[in-house]
Amino acid sequence: MTIDLVNKSTRQYADLKTRLVFFDMDRTILDVGPFHRQNFLFVLQKMFGVMELPPAETSGYPYMEVARIYARAAGIGDGILESQQTEMETLLVENMLAILPDELTKYVFPGTVQLLEKLNNEKIPLGLTTGSLRGIAVPLLKRSGLIKFFPVTSFGDHVNTREQIVELGLEQASWVYGMSKEDFHLVTIGDAPEDIRAGKAFGATTIAVANGVYSIEQLSVHGPDYVFRDLRDTQAIFDRITEK
Repeated sequence: MTIDLVNKSTRQYADLKTRLVFFDMDRTILDVGPFHRQNFLFVLQKMFGVMELPPAETSGYPYMEVARIYARAAGIGDGILESQQTEMETLLVENMLAILPDELTKYVFPGTVQLLEKLNNEKIPLGLTTGSLRGIAVPLLKRSGLIKFFPVTSFGDHVNTREQIVELGLEQASWVYGMSKEDFHLVTIGDAPEDIRAGKAFGATTIAVANGVYSIEQLSVHGPDYVFRDLRDTQAIFDRITEK
């Protein structure tokens, strides 16, 4: 199922440029959300005595910012978080790798591999832009068998916003594909309002998928160009990516 919410102004000259498709990772192409939550709780409990994760909006934010959001919601001050940031980052990576299964292919969403293979076969440039830390994201991609699809990868290390992750991805894509950033027409695919907002900041065609915590209706409020229930309608998504 797809709902057209076409913003023609963002794609007025898209047919003159090379498509570059940036996928979000968590809850877009795979879902290891329970492991992330377990990881955040373990580290916050070990470091600050937090016994449960407080309600908080975290989808689409860089990994360390998510940890800070949870910590602040639990009453931990910014001064303490700043002084403990390096230790917290180290523990988050170490513990996540300890609790993740070695085999993660069953956590890949239906339709993901088929869509990536189709885009790859058509030689459409691909990238992955995720808020996860490199030390977590690379093992996730390797254990799920998805890393082979992404010559461009941009992670949530040392950034505070989604836009910074996309910007780093564009810089890397320019180097990998030997083109200027202006030669690309960006397409972003993600599950959260932050993905939509960041894509729009770069004039991208924004495709939202309701794989995560947001419904089609909730995502539509943020004005993506297209909304899909999931990635299983491979041909329809491919057509939206490549249409002029």
